[in-house]
Amino acid sequence: MTTEKELAYRYDLFIAPEWRSRFDALLDENLELPVEGEILEVNCGTGDHALEIAQRLKDKGEVVAVDSSAEKLELGRAKTLVAKLQNVRFEQGSPRQLPFESNRFDAVIGDASLAETQDIETMLAEMIRVAKPGATVTIMLATHGSFDEFFSIYWEVLMEVGLVDEVWGKLEAIIRERGTVSDAEAMATRLGLRDVQSITGKEEFDFETGTEFLESPVIADSFLSEWLSIVPPNKRQQVTAGISKIIERERNEMPFDVSAKATLVGGTK
Repeated sequence: MTTEKELAYRYDLFIAPEWRSRFDALLDENLELPVEGEILEVNCGTGDHALEIAQRLKDKGEVVAVDSSAEKLELGRAKTLVAKLQNVRFEQGSPRQLPFESNRFDAVIGDASLAETQDIETMLAEMIRVAKPGATVTIMLATHGSFDEFFSIYWEVLMEVGLVDEVWGKLEAIIRERGTVSDAEAMATRLGLRDVQSITGKEEFDFETGTEFLESPVIADSFLSEWLSIVPPNKRQQVTAGISKIIERERNEMPFDVSAKATLVGGTK
């Protein structure tokens, strides 16, 4: 069994640069953070983006980075020592119940791109709670339309093994689980943000083979277990083999492309 420390290292080596960095780049290109004050980053992972923000602030402000994983925070703190930064602090805490007083931060950003869908609204509500009145609050999401290329293949495999009628309702729920951009904007407005806006970008991920797709840390650590949870355990090996086979057949010696709909939703408290 993979340990939490191993998962943290896999996140740092593979998921952060391949997945999380895409959302961070979208945020950096479209959001102007304060040049001073205290900025909170929720679900900071292993800290690369928090360190970048701290370097921009220099001696005019501080970044507080929070994550539920002690192992990821340990890596973030080690990077802080190497970078010799004094204005970034890592704290462990749940995004559903942030360990900070209300109305504290000059800006709040949060990564919900890998979060459980049922936790996102609570996370955003907490982000808004700890922001100062007038502060910007921005959350990063993967919205509806992500992984459509995979789900088309998945449906075909389930047809081939005779499971589609048995699991169709569950598959449809997984496909629809990620809300639309409009859903995310409505959630932000409902929670009290003003002047809500969204930015979206299509992020593409290339895999040379079906096996590479299924074994990629981004897929294997973050999504595959949920996708396969609808399949009876005694059929999962057959289904994964079928997925790999169809990818190989359809990619026609070209990389298999999967896309995610990266979305920023934010506004003013």
